[in-house]
Amino acid sequence: MRLAILLLIAGLAGLGCGHTAEDPASKASLATGPWRVVLDLDSTGASLGLPFLFEMDSSQGRWQMVVHNQDEAITVDSVFIDGDRIRIRMPFFDSEFLGTIRSDSLFDGVWVNHYKGPGYQLPFTAKAGTQPRFGRSQGPASADISGDWEVHFTENDGDEPAIGIFRAENGRVKGSFATEAGDLRFLDGVVTGDSLFLSAFNGSQAYLFRARIHGDRMDGEFRSGHRWKQPWHAVRNPDFKLADDERITTLNPGHPVNFSFPDTHGAVRSLTDERYLGKVVVLEIMGSWCPNCIDEARMLREFHRKYHDKGLETVAIAFEYKDDSTSAMPALRNFKRRLDLPYDLLFAGSNKRDSVAKKLPFIARLHAYPTTLLIGRDGQVKRIYTGIYGPGTGERYFRFRERMENSIVELLRDTVRVAALAR
Repeated sequence: MRLAILLLIAGLAGLGCGHTAEDPASKASLATGPWRVVLDLDSTGASLGLPFLFEMDSSQGRWQMVVHNQDEAITVDSVFIDGDRIRIRMPFFDSEFLGTIRSDSLFDGVWVNHYKGPGYQLPFTAKAGTQPRFGRSQGPASADISGDWEVHFTENDGDEPAIGIFRAENGRVKGSFATEAGDLRFLDGVVTGDSLFLSAFNGSQAYLFRARIHGDRMDGEFRSGHRWKQPWHAVRNPDFKLADDERITTLNPGHPVNFSFPDTHGAVRSLTDERYLGKVVVLEIMGSWCPNCIDEARMLREFHRKYHDKGLETVAIAFEYKDDSTSAMPALRNFKRRLDLPYDLLFAGSNKRDSVAKKLPFIARLHAYPTTLLIGRDGQVKRIYTGIYGPGTGERYFRFRERMENSIVELLRDTVRVAALAR
């Protein structure tokens, strides 16, 4: 399904920028405080705007930008001004804004998403001031869409089920779409009249959802960048469920569970290393380009710090957009540094499907990033979680987190002797 593929190929992790910080006082003046950006998703000459909000600050002697999506705040510390030129590099992903400052309250240019290839760019306009995310109101909301909705993203080759999770108050809407490959993270928007508008921007994903509300039914369109357009339909259904995330991914019984890949310092790590013997191991399959993997990494970081002294080890195996370590290792080091991860990230190679199958033959088929295996003290896989219900899904995130943590605690109680292990 195209939506599932979109979650697998969100964007390549960004490398550090070689520019030095500029003194904001010596360059073009920009207003600090709230700003609004509109990305133009239509490549045909018409206009289809994807809005998001950010704040600009220079109080620490350098420019800083904070992007807001619902309850998410993304700090962007690579903001460079040279004369009337502005360049903003996103912190995790290989994308940037290149613009011209027109006044202290206006700059425009293009957002360039490098992983999508040369020439992929979207025009944008940024204006200072307190503004609503979505502009002109069409009147009060015709319905309260709060709650769970059964959603189907449709296309020629089938149907992608999802759960629409919305919280509405005074016309403001926060929510997400949970799919069997993970969730679409922090969506922010409004219901005005009989229309729903949601958007999100994080440097990798540029999402716009629009829908017409017909009582307990919605018909909408999903746009991502200027290439992706997909219809979706929803009905209010609090009982709708997706496939069990612990049953989607299975093991290949013909291959033992093992790995042997270099960490971010070049040292080769294997499951047979002494550090893992007799331990409970959380094995995450991820990519530094994957926004959902950021959400899971933060969760695993907390688990590792809480339970490491009790026998928990954590390791992440990364599949990147490029197969060479020259490109991949800096991206992984950036990911590890920014998230302050206390466990190893290993580079396995390209995220192309045939590469993953070759490098991890013990997995019958990888369906989503992240996919997480819990390995017991006896070296056997006890649980496999496909995707994640991230923080944008509200209570579902806390239930997912509790479910994984409870499984880890249960496995840590197993006191199998190392000498008895048969790895």
